[in-house]
Amino acid sequence: MKNIKKVISFIVVLCLLSGCFCITAAADGTRKTALPTSAGIGALRSEFSEAVADEAGGYALDYCYYSPVGKNDTNKYPVVIFLHGIGHGDYPGSQLEDSDMPYWASSELQSRFTSGGAFVVLPRAPENKLVYWSTSLLEALREVIDDLIENYGNNIDTTKIFIGGCSAGGEMTWNMVTAYPEYFAGAFPMVPTGTFSKNSVKACSDVAIWLMASSKDPVISYIAAIKPLWNNICEYNSQPENCRFSTFGKVLNPDGTAATDNHHMANVIAYDLDMLDGSVYPNLSTVDGNGNTVDLSGEKGMITWMNSLESSFDGNTDSGTGNGKVNGFTDMLNAIRSFFLKIVNMFQRLFGLQK
Repeated sequence: MKNIKKVISFIVVLCLLSGCFCITAAADGTRKTALPTSAGIGALRSEFSEAVADEAGGYALDYCYYSPVGKNDTNKYPVVIFLHGIGHGDYPGSQLEDSDMPYWASSELQSRFTSGGAFVVLPRAPENKLVYWSTSLLEALREVIDDLIENYGNNIDTTKIFIGGCSAGGEMTWNMVTAYPEYFAGAFPMVPTGTFSKNSVKACSDVAIWLMASSKDPVISYIAAIKPLWNNICEYNSQPENCRFSTFGKVLNPDGTAATDNHHMANVIAYDLDMLDGSVYPNLSTVDGNGNTVDLSGEKGMITWMNSLESSFDGNTDSGTGNGKVNGFTDMLNAIRSFFLKIVNMFQRLFGLQK
C-alpha cells in the first residue's frame, strides 16, 4: 500500500511539474505585456525603440516603433504607421516626444486588436535638414516599411498595414497610398495639405480611406479642399462601405483640453477616437462612403475599422508598383516648399503656435 501511495504521489508531482512547464512554455510564446494607460504617456513612450532604415531615394529615415512581440512569439500583428505634421521632426525622437500616439501601445488599445496587439511606427521627416514630407521622401518612407518587414517579417501580418498622418503627414499619407497602394489595407489622412486630383483617388481606389477634418479648420478649407476630396473618394473607391469621413467641430485632446487650434488634429485618434475617461469623442460626426452614419460608441473606433480590413499584400517588397522618383522640376519645387515650411515653422514656434 505504501508503495502504491508513493507511486501515486510521484505521478502527481510529475503532472504538476509538467503543468508548470506547459504554462511557462505558453507564456514564453505569447505577446509582450503592454503597460496600462495609467502608467502615463512618458512610460508608454519609453516602450518604443529607435531604428534607421537603409538609404533609398537619397535619404535614410529614422523611426521609432513599438513592437508587441513577446518571447518565442509566433503571432502575426498589424502595422500602424503615423506621420507627424510640420515642426515635429527637428531631431531623432522628436516625433515621439511630441506625440500622444504612444497611447496605442497601452494594454487598453493593444487589446482592441483582434490579434491582441499591433506594431506602432512613427517615422521622422529630417526637418533639421530642411527636408519635409514630400514626394522626394516616398522611396525612403517605403524603405522604413521594408526594414520593419525584414526585421519582424515572421510576426507581421502584411495584409494589415495601415498608414495615416496629420496636415503635412496627411498629405504624405496620400502620396504613399497613391504610389504604393498594394502595401496598405487602409489609410487615415487627417486634414491633408495639398490638392488631390481624381487620378490620385483612382490610383488608390482599392485602399479603404478614413478622411478626417474640422469644419472650423483655419488652415485647410473644409469646403474647397476636403469635401471635394471626399466626394471623389465616394465616387471612385472600390469599397465605399469601408471608407469613412469624420467631421470635427472644436478639436480636443483625449484629456478634454483644447488642441492648439482646429487644424492640429494629430491627437484626436490618440485614444482611438475615445476620450481618456472612456467617453465617446464629442463634436464629431462620421459617415461611410454610401452616406450612412457610422456609430463609433462602445470602443468602435479606428481599431475596430482596422480589424475589418485586409489587403492582398504578401510582404514581397520587391514587387511594388509604385515609383517614388521625381523629376528635377519637382525636386526644385520641393526645395522651395521646404524652405517656406521652415520659415512657417520658425514663426509658429516663435509665437507659441507649435509645441
